[in-house]
Amino acid sequence: MWNGELLGNGHIEPIPQKIKDKIDWDDVLPIYKDNVLSWANVAYGLPYDGDCINLYYRKDIFEDAKNKREFLKKHKYELAPPKTWKEYLEIAAFFNNWDWDSDGKIEYGNAGLRVQGDVALLQFFAQAAAYAKHPDDKAYYFDPETMKPRIDNPAFVRALEDYIKAIEYGPVGMNKFAGHDVRNSFVSGEVAMAIDWADLGIYAVNSPVSIVQDKVGYAQLPGAEEVYNSAKLRWDKQYNQVSSISGNWMFLINKNAKNKKLAFDFAAYMTSPTMSKELVSTSGNAVNPSRFSHFKDPESWNKSGFSTDSAKRYLDEISYSLTNKNTVFDITIPGAADYYQVLDALVYQAVIKAMTPKEALEKAAKEWDLITKKLAIEKQKEFYRESLNLKRK
Repeated sequence: MWNGELLGNGHIEPIPQKIKDKIDWDDVLPIYKDNVLSWANVAYGLPYDGDCINLYYRKDIFEDAKNKREFLKKHKYELAPPKTWKEYLEIAAFFNNWDWDSDGKIEYGNAGLRVQGDVALLQFFAQAAAYAKHPDDKAYYFDPETMKPRIDNPAFVRALEDYIKAIEYGPVGMNKFAGHDVRNSFVSGEVAMAIDWADLGIYAVNSPVSIVQDKVGYAQLPGAEEVYNSAKLRWDKQYNQVSSISGNWMFLINKNAKNKKLAFDFAAYMTSPTMSKELVSTSGNAVNPSRFSHFKDPESWNKSGFSTDSAKRYLDEISYSLTNKNTVFDITIPGAADYYQVLDALVYQAVIKAMTPKEALEKAAKEWDLITKKLAIEKQKEFYRESLNLKRK
């Protein structure tokens, strides 16, 4: 989220060609090279981490014959990874508040981040995208012609309603869940589904508290049967599934660094194909795949606790997310932290039911307008268009 402040304002040294050659720039996935690591088509960031948010589910529980039979009887469609957020809520409700693994304990339907002040807002944006990120429109957070916020439109309101509804089908206290709560509740066998970054995949196979190792299924974020068209102010009846590439880390070299060569050498070492291959397959680093080479050798993940089959399924889903043409990224313009902080606080007011989703988002949109005006609308518009790889006006 600091790209606008740092890259857009000229504080970072562009990556020299010899450093690109050193780290095998061609091995880096285009979605990172062309977006996360670049600004106005100039590369500044060295690729350390490749984040995307996906769905994890209990494969063994979903494939249980009795569960499949009962679910089909109730909902008139097959139990499988949800294709829409409507299905996600129905599946979460189905698995909620009963002992579906016969361990003598009550289990729940789902887990996801919700606590204020963490990175839960990135998951909200990931979930809202199915309704609010039209495949024919590069913009998501703002109107690129006017910089008016879109976060209070009907799509975001519907998404926030779903986001809150899912809490009913999660463990007690899910409205305060941080990342470690989501991961621990899933790997300890407490929930049937979880939304998380790629970190959960590797945590599930080698955490000391995990009981799910080879019982994990991997899937894309659910979509929606209709998507809001912000340009025409209407709902378009078409299936829409969107990937979320948010939360990435990278190495940047200060333009005023006293020893740029040493800085680039260190960054190149830390982001090299050899080092990154080791980091992505080791739990606890929070480093996720970002290179073509990370997906070529599923057997190399065996040392981390994956079976080859499970590693292949895990990597296939991540790979699909990273090639989806309809994707949402972080807010990357100046003031991003302010926009996030305002919305995070107000979304949480809706989560704890101190405000309705519509009230919270309408207030947030007004606050976003004030931030934009403070930073100068025309300048923010130029930054936003650059962040979308659109030409300046």
